[in-house]
Amino acid sequence: MVMPSMNEPLAYSIVRNMREIIGQEDYHLLISESFGKKEQEVELLSQYNQLSVEAILLISTHEFTKEVINQGHYRETPVIFLDYGKKDHFFGTVVLGEYKGIYDGVTYLINKGHQKIGLIKYEGKEYSLPERKKAYEDALTTNQLPIDPNLVKKTELSVQAGYQATIELLRESSVTAIFCCDDNVPIGCYQAIIDEGKRINADVEVIGYDGVSFLSEIRPSIKMLKTPFKEIARALSKKLIQAINYPHTKQNNHYLEMSFLEE
Repeated sequence: MVMPSMNEPLAYSIVRNMREIIGQEDYHLLISESFGKKEQEVELLSQYNQLSVEAILLISTHEFTKEVINQGHYRETPVIFLDYGKKDHFFGTVVLGEYKGIYDGVTYLINKGHQKIGLIKYEGKEYSLPERKKAYEDALTTNQLPIDPNLVKKTELSVQAGYQATIELLRESSVTAIFCCDDNVPIGCYQAIIDEGKRINADVEVIGYDGVSFLSEIRPSIKMLKTPFKEIARALSKKLIQAINYPHTKQNNHYLEMSFLEE
């Protein structure tokens, strides 16, 4: 497995679950970090190919030409991709339907009486994740609330960026709820609310992603969208094993839904 960083909650959760699943099939998972650099990803593909691994799972945001990946293979090694936005791969990928979960989460906040709902999201060079912002805007429109661009903050995917974006929202607007559209962002959001002298959920309600599930366990807790980590790991493991056994058979995408539960 080649991933950007073990500190990324999605990647870590997938690793933890996949080790158990593929271990039951007598496979062993080797893990390397690319730190999000394409040249490092290509180098790791080459190294794993030289080690004669049976298949590679590559978590990446980069495009690869046919000179690198041809018919789902790096040289003769099957490569399964897990990425954001790109879905046209030889062995398919696991597609996480985020729209409904985010829409339901924002609607939940509206039904609780919130009219000034902030959104902290990422939109950078690697990927834009437009489905997340669209779900937020659609929920507001359906409930006849205005879309205020000043309530949307675009950040990097880090705790520090989430902290700064929250500080800006609190100081620039009368926001009473914040939806954090990524894993690490809610941690910074949580701390910023406290540092600004406000109370979590009483003054500012927060919804985050399940990659930081401990935020649903501490007090005051925040609600989280539920990412189906075990199902993602199970689907990827099945794809890897099928690619090993049938390396020239094209596979379809596997679709999963992200859910939001009020209780």
